[in-house]
Amino acid sequence: MKNLTSKKTMAAKVLNVGVNKVWFDPSRLAEIKEAITKQDIADLIKDKAIKKRPNKGVKRRAGRLKLKRKRKGRKRKEGKIKFRIKKQDYHKRIRKLRNFLKTFKDNKKITNEQYTQAYGWLKAGVIKNKQGIIEKLNLKKDNQTK
Repeated sequence: MKNLTSKKTMAAKVLNVGVNKVWFDPSRLAEIKEAITKQDIADLIKDKAIKKRPNKGVKRRAGRLKLKRKRKGRKRKEGKIKFRIKKQDYHKRIRKLRNFLKTFKDNKKITNEQYTQAYGWLKAGVIKNKQGIIEKLNLKKDNQTK
C-alpha cells in the first residue's frame, strides 16, 4: 500500500472525503497503480474500483432507553429539583432581610458600621430572620453602652 498513498490522497480529494474513507478494490490494484491524473481516478470511481466507505452513524439506542425511563418517571433527579427550590427560597429570604436592614440604616436606627457587620452576618447565615437581626443589633448596642 506504500506506493498507493498518493493515489489515495488524490481519490480523497476527488471524493471530497478523508484519506481513511477511501477504499480500493483489492482485485483491481494494478489498474489503480497505473492511474496518474485526477481524471483517471474519477474514471476508476465510476467503474467502482475506488469507493467511499460509509459513514458510521451515532447509535440512538442508549438515548431511546433513557427517554423511555424518563417517560416512566425514572431519572427525575429529585435532589437537583430540591436544591433549586432551596436556592429560590434563599434568594427570597435574603432579599427581604437586606431590604429590612436597609430601612434600618435609612431611618438612622443603625450606623454604617453596624449595617456592614449585619450584612456580613446575613451573608454568612448567622442571621436567618428579622428577629435575629433585631436581637443581634440590640446585643451590639448593649456592648457599646457598657
